Amino acid sequence: MRQPTSAPTAAGAIAERWADEGAGARYRVARFRSQRAAGRDPALLARLLGDRPLGPGPILDAPSGAGRLSPLLLRLQRPVLSLDISASMLAQLEGASRVQGSAFALPLADRSCSLAVCCRLLHHLASREERACLLSELARVTSRWVAISYWDAASWHALRRRKGWRRSGRDHRTPIRAAELRELAREAGLTVVERRFSMRFVSPQSWALLERREAGP
Repeated sequence: MRQPTSAPTAAGAIAERWADEGAGARYRVARFRSQRAAGRDPALLARLLGDRPLGPGPILDAPSGAGRLSPLLLRLQRPVLSLDISASMLAQLEGASRVQGSAFALPLADRSCSLAVCCRLLHHLASREERACLLSELARVTSRWVAISYWDAASWHALRRRKGWRRSGRDHRTPIRAAELRELAREAGLTVVERRFSMRFVSPQSWALLERREAGP
């Protein structure tokens, strides 16, 4: 099992942002404007996974947030391990095992999970080093599959920001090119199998399914 290391800069900032006692409740209630918005990630992930076979072992949801993906993941007939840096977020969860920890230094053994899911973290990482660290850890703990959300650079939203047509303000979320995603995956020992998009070339919201190049024990 890997010993926790010092967290990257973004990880520390994220931990600080969600550290207070009421953060989890605020996120669960106020983060998404509608049920339709709240359901986009679960719907994209469900289509991405399809009926792909999962091996033994739990499903890791890291970071789990307030558990928006839990209902979908629990339907996959595997134990769900919800990991988040925020105790306040974990307090909102139902029906899943909870572990407080960092996605950059997962307190899990190598290849101990059947699927590692990472939702809405990658686009908060501005540096390539941080993105590579995250992918490496997710690859380490899975026996086969990694499902990760990201912001697609080939979207109208991302183009407007690059051209200065849209003011970013305090929004520092970082879109990623498909070529960079494939390169990061390759360096982590993964292959991009499939991508799914909320609204291709319009919305940046996207998911990718990655597979270990040497799956299994």
